[in-house]
Amino acid sequence: MQVIFNDTLSHTYRMPVAIALGTFDGIHKGHQSLIHCLNRLKDKHKCAAMVYTFKQHPLKFLLPDNQPSQIMNLNKKILEFHRLGIDLLVLNNFDGNFANTSPEDFINNFLLDKYDVRYVVVGYNYRFGHQARGDVELLKKIGAEKGFNVIVMPPYKVDGEVVSSSFIREQIQKGRMLKVTRLLGRHYSINGRIVPGAGRGSKLGYPTANLDVGCKNIVIPKFGVYLTQCITEGKRLWGVTNVGSNPTFNGTGIHIETHFWDYEGELYGRTMRIYFIKHIRDEIRFASVQGLINQMRLDICTAKNLVYKMCKV
Repeated sequence: MQVIFNDTLSHTYRMPVAIALGTFDGIHKGHQSLIHCLNRLKDKHKCAAMVYTFKQHPLKFLLPDNQPSQIMNLNKKILEFHRLGIDLLVLNNFDGNFANTSPEDFINNFLLDKYDVRYVVVGYNYRFGHQARGDVELLKKIGAEKGFNVIVMPPYKVDGEVVSSSFIREQIQKGRMLKVTRLLGRHYSINGRIVPGAGRGSKLGYPTANLDVGCKNIVIPKFGVYLTQCITEGKRLWGVTNVGSNPTFNGTGIHIETHFWDYEGELYGRTMRIYFIKHIRDEIRFASVQGLINQMRLDICTAKNLVYKMCKV
């Protein structure tokens, strides 16, 4: 897959292309169905499969104080598009130039002038152009006039509910990880660097790897304890991850701490990705440290039983 950081909007490609348009936060099951359609067009009509999207969510420019948290960072998004078989991934900056472009000028100046567009694939609720004035009906009208085909994907449903990035964010924030996995087609994950913490876990007999996600605008799961699987430097480890503020110790902020029951060793400084498998319980403020220790023991037992059941299946 060729990745184009199209900062100057100068990229051109004169071979026939089928283009998917959208924001694609999370690349969920609905997005995947759109990409599968794109790949079928590629195979049937011998054209390149292109995704034309943005490096950041448009609302980061339009409404910076109300931009949604990301389900997936840019690096992970690039890897996922590669896995799905895309030929060209064009990443644009959403700036004032884009924001003030009319729907017609977007199609003519940004797409048709630079690419040999044969097919455009979009979701049923796709909007484009200044103040999102363009919709799928206008896109089909322009396509009929300019000679390209428009394919509009219907709503994609899981368990009878329409899959969308906003719905997935909501489910992550409610801790419904089993449902999130069905909506994404994979486990929700976050990554960062392992940093020293307060050292309480080791003192309690349950050392933890503390993840620093930096200043990333990512979706944080509901505070609580989760069964997780973590990958660091090629090692895949089962763990129990606590997401929360450490209320028993009057903590503040957000802490993401993982205990591995079958690993001993130094992890500081390593990067790690945490895959959230299942919510075990909500965050609790314990009356005593011993109460916390007792609950941690139960959490690990619960997590081990869940792993045993999954591996047995």
